[in-house]
Amino acid sequence: MRLEPLRREVRFSGHESFVCRYGWLPKLHSAIVQNPLLLKDEAQATIALGIGRNMVKSVQFWAEAFGVVESRDNGGLQSGLLGRLLLAKDGWDPYLEQPESLWLLHWWISTHADIAVWSLVFGSAEFSRFDRKGLVAGLRALADTVGKKQLAASTLEQHASLFLHSYTREESATDDTSWCPLQDLGLFEEISADDGKTVYLVGRNIPLGLSSRIFLFSLVDYLARRCVTSCGLADLAHGAFSPGVVFRLDEFQLRGMLENVELEFSGAVRFVDTADTQQVILKPALLPDWLECLLAAEEESNV
Repeated sequence: MRLEPLRREVRFSGHESFVCRYGWLPKLHSAIVQNPLLLKDEAQATIALGIGRNMVKSVQFWAEAFGVVESRDNGGLQSGLLGRLLLAKDGWDPYLEQPESLWLLHWWISTHADIAVWSLVFGSAEFSRFDRKGLVAGLRALADTVGKKQLAASTLEQHASLFLHSYTREESATDDTSWCPLQDLGLFEEISADDGKTVYLVGRNIPLGLSSRIFLFSLVDYLARRCVTSCGLADLAHGAFSPGVVFRLDEFQLRGMLENVELEFSGAVRFVDTADTQQVILKPALLPDWLECLLAAEEESNV
């Protein structure tokens, strides 16, 4: 499987075996706005966030992976790009209640966090049907490719399990505070194979809640990371870490999303669809102001 070069070293751990739970992201974001050094004191953090000490590192891991917080130059944490966009007092969704916010979080963790299993499944569409054993085998191959042949089988098993629990909900789970918000996307479907194994199908359902502005964000991000302002529809559908791959959209769905973006953000995006050309063209000067922070961040990272 070919993946575009990863910006940083791909990670197989750091989550401390906990999935990201409902409430963690807005609660931590609000807390670090008040006290950037909160997580430096585990005892204080457990009280402020209402979690156990063994969860403190996990909360920080997920908040950074989702772009909700980031490190400050002078120590501690500050609001990250998605934290400012979604969870600030004047943000789109301070309590993380809207489906479109979850799609944005899914986009960010898949394309920016460099977490091994997300890179494997959402770097290309090759892992759209797999069982747990196949996912672990894929992680082993990825580990070998990036020079981590020493990783224990138990580490890969745990990494795969955490990923699956991030998108699928156990029938026995009744406490919604332990659910991961990504489960509400409906991206994963579980079926039983002829041999009795559970098989996971990714992206078979219509992406309900994927709004035009979230798709525009992903389109701008995808092009900015490649330092281009246009691409073919095929690249947008099948390119590594593209909106089509990360959101599991086919070309028909992509065309629909592009048409909606053209209507809602007149002039910012143009889709040229002729007999011999299907080209998406971005007009950066006409993009909405809320995308300036994304473009600035991408420009800095591409220097």
